[in-house]
Amino acid sequence: MHLSRLEVKNFRQFEDFSIGFNKGLNLLVGENNAGKSSVIDAIRIALDTNSAEWVSITDTDFLSGKSELQINLQFVSLSVRESGIFLEHLTTEKNSEQIDESRLYITLTARLTRNFSKKTQYIKTEIHSGKNGDGPIIERDIRDYLATTYLKPLRDAEAELKAGRSSRLSQILGSNSSIAGDNAATQRIIELLTTASDQIQADLSIQTAQSSIADLLNSLTFKSNVFSPVLSLLGSKTYTDMNEAEKTFALKSILEKLTLELDGTGIKHGLGYSSLLFMATELMLIKQEEDQYPLLLVEEPEAHLHPQLQLKFIKYLREENSDLQCILSTHSTVLASKAPLQSLILMQDGKAFPLGENHTALAPDDYVFLEKFLDSTKANMFFAKGVLLVEGVAEVVLLPQIAELLDRPLEDYGVSLVSVNGLSRKRYAKIYRSNSSLATPSPLPIKVACVTDLDLWPDEAEEVAANPHGFKIKKQPNATTGRGGNLRYWLNELDQAGIAAQKATKKEHDGELVKTFISNDWTFEFCLAKYGLAEEVYLAVNGDNEGFDSLSTDNQTRSVQLYGMIESKGNAKSEVSYLLANILSKYKDQPEILRRKLPSYIIDAIEYVTEPFPVLQTVVNPDTSQDD
Repeated sequence: MHLSRLEVKNFRQFEDFSIGFNKGLNLLVGENNAGKSSVIDAIRIALDTNSAEWVSITDTDFLSGKSELQINLQFVSLSVRESGIFLEHLTTEKNSEQIDESRLYITLTARLTRNFSKKTQYIKTEIHSGKNGDGPIIERDIRDYLATTYLKPLRDAEAELKAGRSSRLSQILGSNSSIAGDNAATQRIIELLTTASDQIQADLSIQTAQSSIADLLNSLTFKSNVFSPVLSLLGSKTYTDMNEAEKTFALKSILEKLTLELDGTGIKHGLGYSSLLFMATELMLIKQEEDQYPLLLVEEPEAHLHPQLQLKFIKYLREENSDLQCILSTHSTVLASKAPLQSLILMQDGKAFPLGENHTALAPDDYVFLEKFLDSTKANMFFAKGVLLVEGVAEVVLLPQIAELLDRPLEDYGVSLVSVNGLSRKRYAKIYRSNSSLATPSPLPIKVACVTDLDLWPDEAEEVAANPHGFKIKKQPNATTGRGGNLRYWLNELDQAGIAAQKATKKEHDGELVKTFISNDWTFEFCLAKYGLAEEVYLAVNGDNEGFDSLSTDNQTRSVQLYGMIESKGNAKSEVSYLLANILSKYKDQPEILRRKLPSYIIDAIEYVTEPFPVLQTVVNPDTSQDD
């Protein structure tokens, strides 16, 4: 059995919200206030938790202006045993294959109710089964079976593992699947302590203290009342004299005196390892407990954990807990990059967007590819309000700097810049496209700008005797097979229809909020040189401006010359980008001047993921003005 769907109405920021879950791992990712915690809280409020923590509906859980809320949970794939447990609460429905299937619905309804006689307000809560909450009331033992394991954010793991009344550690060890479920172990532990108690009572110093207390007490009471106080660890009864309730209480008292530490050295360890120890004890309980539905809810599992420990944790959940359903909320790019892509659920503006196969435009092989290459630097795209997908080092280095100088700093708009290679750009773009077969597609509310090169070489770049500036060799296809060559990359070899087809291929996955911006000409660097930054590019390549005036006066040819210089740098091309980024800083506080020197596709891409630029003022050249 697993939780397959949650639907809520008028709960916190959700007016009418639904979300589907995977059978195994579910990772809720997104910015702050997106609704991740509310999803987890709705589940634990409806199902309760297996800790002593009090969970209830409060006034603040109602959507503003509403007096009634509803939380509905749907469970599927029930085992024969579970079908027996929930028999009177089951609903029979057809699944996706039109086969009858038993499902369990749990519906919590809460109402703000006025007590007119006392002029007070209280919250009336009911929990029923049935798809529409019209079934029988859910009994306490049913809710106990469904109770979840919940780990709150920024948890105090050390406190949870310390001795104390009703401590979480004592609850875990005192479960039926642990010590309390083993009668022989229970007897041994109680007898160990009663034996120790007897030995302590026999100690001379303890007997002396008892006698002193008795003398003082009896001097304060009537002669007819004589007491003999006893100092003991566990009362005066032996195990055989205890009834079942006393044995349960005795074991509980013992377990509440235990503290769990990483080792016996007494050395205080960091919060990260304490947090792992706490999670390990909770996972142990879930694995051992047979009379409980295995659902783990964790908020911010990365709290206090080093990135490498985060990797170990998510790997354990992926590989060692096939029967455990986990719903985790996180801000960690490490966890987002190592969890299966299909397990991610993006939260934005109070809406959920699962990234499973049935929800996105990704094909099965896309998932395989992306899980292999999606690292933590790229996973920040799941926490962004907008995304810039780029293909080269120059774009990675220069676009953030250009956006900053244009008064559109990417971080101010929550925009993540993600570097991808060549055709893999299309795979990343498809993450943000909804599955076209869905009856009601739900596109991600994230603007995605894919920045790519036109990759068509101008005539001036051809290496022929009559063109000393060319550095690209035109290759004809094989005369027999018609294959090979590179004519498809040359601008003059394509007609307008061919160029349009080239652009259409680059934009084949555009749609919804995904948009591709193709360079006006050949490449990113070529365009920078051609549209107004030729001198700056020359300075970045050569270190000074000496010789710039000797370049061709034809803008196209000069841009070919400059791009040829960049290409000749080989592996040092990235250094040119860093130098150019520094050179462009001279345009600080001069955004309009810089905009006039940039190719339009760069401006359009930045504008798309941030906000529109103001209209540029018309520049009038005084030399061309005419007298009246």
